Amino acid sequence: MKKFILTTVMMVIALSVYAQTVAHAYIFDNSGTPTNVRNAPKGKVVQTLPDIDGGYGVTLLEVKNNWWRIDPVIDIYGDEDEDFVQLKGSNTGYWVHYSVLGFTIAGDYENVLRETPSPKGKPLKLGFSYLVETGLRPLEIRGEWIKVITTDKRYTGWMPIDRICDNPLTTCP
Repeated sequence: MKKFILTTVMMVIALSVYAQTVAHAYIFDNSGTPTNVRNAPKGKVVQTLPDIDGGYGVTLLEVKNNWWRIDPVIDIYGDEDEDFVQLKGSNTGYWVHYSVLGFTIAGDYENVLRETPSPKGKPLKLGFSYLVETGLRPLEIRGEWIKVITTDKRYTGWMPIDRICDNPLTTCP
């Protein structure tokens, strides 16, 4: 009976952690140096991610002051030998700054970015080619909406989370 209860508790914990996923993104660090993963916002560097051809996909769990806590299992895109990296070295989570994260918009680009987190929010008229060329970075979450900033920092807006394309090697439907 104790084993059953322990197994049930472990499953509930695993499901609650899974339910905390808020969005997906990829590492888009154009600093020319490896990407630092920290044990807390502005904390100690516990691991670095070298620049690779395909890039890395991350699961965003929460945000605090422009820092995103990420899942410790990171996807590797475009590498046939490895398909993930397991982060190690922290008991307090793994954090990266929003400025090294990116994604694009899945599907139709028309009127997807809005001034407020609502389908009734005023659309931002940025144009398809501009959004494709610049990309987006995540700033905050509000319900099913994510606040983003263009990588050139010219525009900020809200988009539905389900419109994120988090793979730099493909175009999402």
